[in-house]
Amino acid sequence: MKHFILGLGLALSASAVAFAQDKDPVEVPAEIEKIFIPYGFDDNDNVEVVLHGNFPNTCYQIGRAEAKVDVQARTVTVSATSYQYPGTFCIQSITPFIQTVKLGVVPEGNYQVIYAKNEQVRASLDVTRRKTESADDFLYATVENAAIDVNPASGKQALKLQGHFPYFFIGCMVLKEVRIVKNPTDVLVVQPVAEIVTDEAVCATQPDDRAFEYTSGLPEPFQGEGLLHVRTLHGNSLNRYINIQ
Repeated sequence: MKHFILGLGLALSASAVAFAQDKDPVEVPAEIEKIFIPYGFDDNDNVEVVLHGNFPNTCYQIGRAEAKVDVQARTVTVSATSYQYPGTFCIQSITPFIQTVKLGVVPEGNYQVIYAKNEQVRASLDVTRRKTESADDFLYATVENAAIDVNPASGKQALKLQGHFPYFFIGCMVLKEVRIVKNPTDVLVVQPVAEIVTDEAVCATQPDDRAFEYTSGLPEPFQGEGLLHVRTLHGNSLNRYINIQ
């Protein structure tokens, strides 16, 4: 009898889990704690802001995000959602996340960026007058991964970039210089400036898949929570959450 009751209980539990797993994800407002504003956008860029929050467990994923720009009031109201997955096994672990929100082309001016669910979460966005009619001030490399590496022995920090240069029928792309600006204090803006060269000897040194790596020490150490914002080709960017204690 005990074995029968135990088996029945396990069967009912399995059925309950199976039923719960059939439920659709629930879309809920995202718990945003901070808004990161990368430095250097002008009035012909596709401006973006980055939202930061923490999931309470592993049963959440990033959802949708949108923004409404009020040019007259100089405000940007941002909303974002998360997807909660009911009935699944959840590891109780605080999980940081970031969510990039594209604002489109924004006229020159200073704007207050406000999170719709909690208006106490806000930041200041400065959009400057463009210096050129092109989408970017520079030609940027196609960076696909970026990180801040910390030497455990010395504590020294280094920026690491990885990616693949696009293929050209004539010439090749090379990395000319990497500019690093900490502005504001919680955002590292990286500009991997590239150029096109036609020197066959230089191009012959690149691997067939055009892969590249770059490592350089930071001009000053970064501490605490922040955003690593890397400009890339075609007006795109690569955003990474960093937390260095």
